[in-house]
Amino acid sequence: MQSNPSHLKADVLIVGAGPAGLACAIRLAREAKEARRIVVLEKSAHAGGHLLSGAVMRTDALRRLLTPSEFDFLRLGPIVRHDSFHALTPRSSFRLPFVPPKMRMKGLPLVSVSALGHALAQIAGDLGVDVLTGQTADALVWEGDRVAGVATHDETVLAPATVLAEGPAGLLTRELFARHPELRGKNLQTHGLGLKEVVEIPPNPAAVGTVLHTFGYPLGADIYGGGFLYHVDAAHVALGLALALDYREPGVHPHELFRRWKRHPLVQRHVAGGRAVEYGARLVPEGGWHSLPNFNAPGAFVVGDAAGLVDVMELKGLHLAIESGMAAADAILRGGPLRPEDVPSLAGLRRTPNYRAAFRAGLPVGMAAAGLAWLTRGWLPAGRLPQRDERTCLDPIGPAAPTAAAADQGPLDFGLDSDLYLAHLRTRVASEHIEIRDPEKCR
Repeated sequence: MQSNPSHLKADVLIVGAGPAGLACAIRLAREAKEARRIVVLEKSAHAGGHLLSGAVMRTDALRRLLTPSEFDFLRLGPIVRHDSFHALTPRSSFRLPFVPPKMRMKGLPLVSVSALGHALAQIAGDLGVDVLTGQTADALVWEGDRVAGVATHDETVLAPATVLAEGPAGLLTRELFARHPELRGKNLQTHGLGLKEVVEIPPNPAAVGTVLHTFGYPLGADIYGGGFLYHVDAAHVALGLALALDYREPGVHPHELFRRWKRHPLVQRHVAGGRAVEYGARLVPEGGWHSLPNFNAPGAFVVGDAAGLVDVMELKGLHLAIESGMAAADAILRGGPLRPEDVPSLAGLRRTPNYRAAFRAGLPVGMAAAGLAWLTRGWLPAGRLPQRDERTCLDPIGPAAPTAAAADQGPLDFGLDSDLYLAHLRTRVASEHIEIRDPEKCR
């Protein structure tokens, strides 16, 4: 899209008021030697509104970004006191005798990602950053092959540097890679779907800081993923199920799998007597090291989930988002590129470059390959294992229709319609984000 006469000018434009975008804005505002107009566009009505609560994070990057008083202002949640991994069958569970080193959570804080985004936006605003909420970016503005800004529903924002921090598979990031395919990673980026709820439970102070992760049921051996459950405070549990989108069975219904997982006796012990009060779902980039793109484009940078910066083996991505946002700010200030070595925690992805791709052969092979990669610091499995295009993985649908979604079964076992109500969705005219590959087949 070309710019129109009605526009706003900025020195740096950041798309997305998540941890990556706000870290970039804060770093720029604090370190710039001369005044710069920094504009952050956020589609939600308030910063943090599209961030799903409940995560465990490493705080080293936050401490480098913020002053001690700003860090205290975040009011992060309780420290993880107990963490465990469980293999599930339909009716029972087996607790692993140890937690793999890379997956250990004990000693790290639990956080509300939504509250974190809201607090970071306040800090950015205090530093003079313009955080503009309710602004949906519809398309990039181009000057030749160089990004010159962004067009929203209402106006055009122009800037010499644009930072795309819009999350995974974002509209603008896809437009950028379509215009500059040479920026894509060596492997295709693959994704998982995470479904989350916040459950209000009878007060249970003794459980605060308890974290558990599960694998196995209700996912088959050919579906990568697992469940998680965090006691974020005495009266609330954040829980969810994540599954990779390269499954083959066309009858898979992610929300129904989530409901089955919540009915498991292990999960029920933690949420008995509770009721769901929040729901959401989001994409998670899972490709790993070989799927990372070039972070630099003419006039633009790509950071955070938009760049695929999630350590799937470690089950964390917030620290990578913040580090990449800071690195983009430093690159802008010095007038140079954003280099992988500028994001210190990328070393973890480099150490397990084939982690996600190894699970194409099933859960047992994937787990063995993951352990081998960790022990050999990424030397084995050797080479680069390719990733599949998840859109081509589904088998043709058979004569039997997929299982229909069940109705509500109680305050903790909602059907999809009721869960969507808890997501507080508000829709308006916006750019189409679904790609119809063959319209004739979708009539």
